[in-house]
Amino acid sequence: MQQRGSKYDQKIKDEALALVASGVSITNAACRMRIPKSTLADWVHTQNESDEDGVAARREIRRKQIARCEKIGDKVLRALDRKAQAAAKDTRTINDGLAVLEKAAKDGVIALSEAEVASLRNVVSDYTGVGLRELAGTMKDVAARQETLEQHLGEKDGTGVQITFVDGAEELAE
Repeated sequence: MQQRGSKYDQKIKDEALALVASGVSITNAACRMRIPKSTLADWVHTQNESDEDGVAARREIRRKQIARCEKIGDKVLRALDRKAQAAAKDTRTINDGLAVLEKAAKDGVIALSEAEVASLRNVVSDYTGVGLRELAGTMKDVAARQETLEQHLGEKDGTGVQITFVDGAEELAE
């Protein structure tokens, strides 16, 4: 199939690209110039691919986005670590308290039946188990979101740059 030349001259193309470069959206610039939005979008895309300064600017924007994501990830990991430490401390405290009650019941200091001791064990198990299950669920959710982000950022972004993350857990410790 033979391709025809553009029905828009270079002057119209340059004016439309200048509008977009000045901050006007592609949609508004296309309306003002009375050209299809898809045509202008193609022109902008073609211009961006060949513009080395534009490519460098997009790379810098991507680097800043990655740095911001890493900061957010670091904050989430620190918060999860604090929550895990608190849950572990609570679990130890509750288990210690239960051990004291069981010993006191065994020594006859307090009157607890086997059924009451078993009930206390169930309460402790349910309490600590729910807290740790919630924490594990949160950690799985964060890991899934991080994996999705890494997959998205690892795709070619049109600039020839491919971004990959490495496990930096050791670097997160403060």
